[in-house]
Amino acid sequence: MKIENAARSNSGMTLVEMLIAMSIFLLIMAGSLYLLAQIYKNYGFSMEQGMAVSGVENSLKHMIENIRGIRQSDAGAYPIESADDFNFVFYANVDSDSATERVHYFLENNLIKRGVSNPAGTPPSYPAGDETVTTIAESVVNSAAQPIFRYFNTDYPADQTGNPLAAPVSPVADIRLVKVDAYVNIDPFRAPNSIRLESFVMLRNLKDNW
Repeated sequence: MKIENAARSNSGMTLVEMLIAMSIFLLIMAGSLYLLAQIYKNYGFSMEQGMAVSGVENSLKHMIENIRGIRQSDAGAYPIESADDFNFVFYANVDSDSATERVHYFLENNLIKRGVSNPAGTPPSYPAGDETVTTIAESVVNSAAQPIFRYFNTDYPADQTGNPLAAPVSPVADIRLVKVDAYVNIDPFRAPNSIRLESFVMLRNLKDNW
């Protein structure tokens, strides 16, 4: 009788026990595969988000350089033509020639675009409809309550009541400082939250508070 019990105990797993073990193993494998898939998915999203932010950041650096160097147009117009929450039009030399271009930065369909018009004729003028538009940044998701551009007068930051200036700014001659403020997200409906890039730009040729 003792020999029979020993034989039973050494006979291995029963079919039920084997099925249970296999089920547990498959559940562990499925869970591991799902976890790996989520890690890979999140890593890929983070990489894409990081690349998008880096691209926008580089584009904003060029934008800031252009804004910092605003100057009177070749036709004699004031350096700033118009200034709104999502549109900024001014004059600056943005290429390697000696001419002063009319520059228009604006947000359209989550894209920051730059329009450039060259002066023509004698005396020089900037023909309507002669704007060459290029996209400089993507995945910019500013809402209506998050302006790309904010404008400040010569009394900022001491004057917190009168700043930022109400947009559209009038008169534009009050502007001495521009804030560029972009929210970047390749998928606004998915975590993490948008990444904010902001910078203040002093208008070098309009500075009057030395």
